Amino acid sequence: MKKIVWITFFVALVAVNLLAEAMNYFAGVQVAMFYRLTFVLSVTVVAAVFAGSTLLVKGMSGERPVSDRFSPREVLVCLNQRKTRATCGAVAGLLGIPPHGVGRILGAKRPAASWVVSSATHLPANYRHDEIHPDLLHNDRIIESAEELKQFIYEWRGRTGKAQPAGIN
Repeated sequence: MKKIVWITFFVALVAVNLLAEAMNYFAGVQVAMFYRLTFVLSVTVVAAVFAGSTLLVKGMSGERPVSDRFSPREVLVCLNQRKTRATCGAVAGLLGIPPHGVGRILGAKRPAASWVVSSATHLPANYRHDEIHPDLLHNDRIIESAEELKQFIYEWRGRTGKAQPAGIN
């Protein structure tokens, strides 16, 4: 960011002075140094705002794990591939978020996200029939704790060849 601001400043400084000198040479119009500097600083500030906004948007676009080892996408892929349900509390505990935030983290209601279920009913909460995975009830196993879900994902990583974090047995 700092580099972008300095580059913009020097480019604006040169460009504004060249334009001011060209105006003086071709049109005979003098541009006071105060106005030149004001314009250079204005261009620099606007460029800094746009550069900062771009960096923020780029930083937000990549998915980062909420916890230090697991991303919401990885949890859903594992549950979907192994056709196993996990309670909202187990997923929340694994990701290190409050249980009421799980729905927002998982995104839109869809079959791939329906593997995260209520601990009371063992069904996805507030899902329509067409939003539930057709194989949801084929497996009786329901993961109810974060520790059990963590081991489940590590086992799946071992089968799929994904790297397992150091220090995990």
